[in-house]
Amino acid sequence: MITVQTLTNVRHVLNLKKNLLSLRDLKAREYKFSGTDGGIKVTKGSMIILKGERTANLYKLTGSIIVGDASTATEKEDTTRLWHMRLRYMSEQDLQGLHKRSALPGITYYKLDLCKFFIMGRQCRVAFSTSQHKTKGLLDLIHTDVCGPTPVASIRGPRYYVTFIDDLSRKVWVYFLKQKLKVFQKFKECKTVIENQTGRKVKVLWSDNGGEYTSKEFKDYLASKGIEHQLNISGRPKQNGVVDRMNQTLIERARSIGLWANMSALGRGGESCELSNK
Repeated sequence: MITVQTLTNVRHVLNLKKNLLSLRDLKAREYKFSGTDGGIKVTKGSMIILKGERTANLYKLTGSIIVGDASTATEKEDTTRLWHMRLRYMSEQDLQGLHKRSALPGITYYKLDLCKFFIMGRQCRVAFSTSQHKTKGLLDLIHTDVCGPTPVASIRGPRYYVTFIDDLSRKVWVYFLKQKLKVFQKFKECKTVIENQTGRKVKVLWSDNGGEYTSKEFKDYLASKGIEHQLNISGRPKQNGVVDRMNQTLIERARSIGLWANMSALGRGGESCELSNK
């Protein structure tokens, strides 16, 4: 098994070909050592830290040196981790199988410690589960998002649209915009219409962290009307999947109409709901 010890406050001597350890300094750091004519053993508590064999007037460390990192002392050097990296971070189970078939020379101990590089290299985003909303009334929760800009403006000039969706009924209201800054104005218009039609009040608005939703003007208005504002975590548009999926549906329908009319301007849309010229 590998034992790794880190030495600090050491001196670097140019052209010195050997690393020298002072027993006096080790003793000052609360290490203990005992030895015979043939060797020495350095301990700390009940743990053996270093072993050395006497050569002339010096003790030669029976281990290996990791340059620039740490000194290590082992009874027998273990190459399991080296083979783990050589074989593109093969799993411990597969290494064990190769070891049993004597396919990996030099491995005497195939139990691997936690490999942070393997974990970091294989990490991925956790899939979002289907969200469950428990709204009981109309306008209890409104989902909203802005889509655009489109590469080609509509006849009257808009290149954006904002979508509002009631969580309970899934009814959708769409407003076209020439600028994203008009989202606040369109929200107030939509709020007035749907509240007059239903006789109910908007209670919660769910959006992303876009500047069109997080401006001081927008925040102050929501606070004055007693509307709670819930935001996605930055960079996680799928948290607002209700409106994100509706925007994709609207794009697909617009693309189908465009293809039927032999219009090439409507292409595939991405997660940001932008339209391209593909």
